[in-house]
Amino acid sequence: MRRRGRCRRTLGFVFTAICLCYQAMAQEVPSDFSPFVRLGHLMKVSIYRNPVFDPSGQDVLHPGDLIKEETVQMPVGSGTIISAEGLILTNWHVYQVEPQYQYDPTSRSLRVAEKMGDAMLVYRLHDNDPLKIPVLQYLAAPLSLDEQHDTALLKIVADSEGNELDPRDFSYVPLGNPFGMKINADITVLGYPGKGGDTITMTEGKFLGYYREERFPGLDGFIKTNAAMAPGNSGGAALNELALVGVPTAVTLPSQAGSDLGYIHPVTWALKGFAVAEFKFGLHPPKIPNHWLSSPYNSDETGQNVYVLGSIVSANANRGVNGRVIVARPDRTLAAIRKLHQELETMATIYLAHQMRDFGLPVEEIGRRLDLSMSQVKEIMTFVFSDENLSEDVRNYIQGEFFYEHTESDPEGFFILSIPRERKIVFHIVKEGYHPFSRQYITEDGSVQDLGRLKIYGY
Repeated sequence: MRRRGRCRRTLGFVFTAICLCYQAMAQEVPSDFSPFVRLGHLMKVSIYRNPVFDPSGQDVLHPGDLIKEETVQMPVGSGTIISAEGLILTNWHVYQVEPQYQYDPTSRSLRVAEKMGDAMLVYRLHDNDPLKIPVLQYLAAPLSLDEQHDTALLKIVADSEGNELDPRDFSYVPLGNPFGMKINADITVLGYPGKGGDTITMTEGKFLGYYREERFPGLDGFIKTNAAMAPGNSGGAALNELALVGVPTAVTLPSQAGSDLGYIHPVTWALKGFAVAEFKFGLHPPKIPNHWLSSPYNSDETGQNVYVLGSIVSANANRGVNGRVIVARPDRTLAAIRKLHQELETMATIYLAHQMRDFGLPVEEIGRRLDLSMSQVKEIMTFVFSDENLSEDVRNYIQGEFFYEHTESDPEGFFILSIPRERKIVFHIVKEGYHPFSRQYITEDGSVQDLGRLKIYGY
């Protein structure tokens, strides 16, 4: 009898533990699926006959005779609403769809699909039923397109017919610390992979660490997971404890042996887009705490640099103007920085030409692609990369020493640059018809530094 009683108590304990585990697992399923959206583009599809190609057969010189044209909706990826204002985080490559060409040699017809307009189509679950197909509800405009981090920040601006929306309170997903997870922590991926049909797909896996590989700096710092992912998941959500820790971006190639892995951008890589949304557009993106960025696991520039931003303003007209912004260390003149920049541009061209040669491209094709004469290409091919052929500043720049950063401000004068923290720097603004602008600053020990309106004076 005692033994039976102990068994009952033991079984009761096990049953309770199983129930608790089940409840914990159930908590990983979102109660609201509406923030997990599908994104698409409105595409113009044109059919031509008898196109004309260049001698290489790669470039279309003339599309031929137009025989048919139509407008279609093309889903391309996923996204996540991250603020009540309707901000959507996704991948840059989800937004940046290039024209697509498909040639049929049998009928000599060319199919061309081109993106129409800047806005993306937003498909959302209107009744929060994940077993149903999301419907087209909104249009979202791009706020920040960060190719380097492959992130894009959009904002819902209109309904599907293009009518302006009244201010509304969107359901959204909070951010989580991508560097606070322990190895083997749970990862939940939500999105719209092409092989999953038109309904949302949720897969589960584990946090397998961070991708570290110096040869591939574009991948360094990715979150690794064995949660199933496929094309179409790009731009979607990777959750840990129901918080958005990253953006699913890539998967291993089918040709690679071993188990498939998914790669996720840490949500901190969206910091630049958040800064643009706040300081250029006056919106309220989620905050990324500094201790997330300072984690030893954060190998991205956000761990060491501060985003310095501001706007160039014409003092004469009192409006923003487009100009060149050069941020340099104070022990180098602007002339020295320009010389260094030219050297680096030349080295980049030589390196690219050598790569093309190693891939087997003929001299004529290298010259065509780089817009160089045959004599210039042949001279480049004799160049040998060595310390003797590089200036000291170029060698140190290649090793990671800070010398300068530069950018072009947008038509409204807004600019943003990534600069090492707690450094003395000189801002140069170059604009034809205006007096040169130079001013010293010290970068802050934080994530974003706003310099405000920088006035320049015309001649």
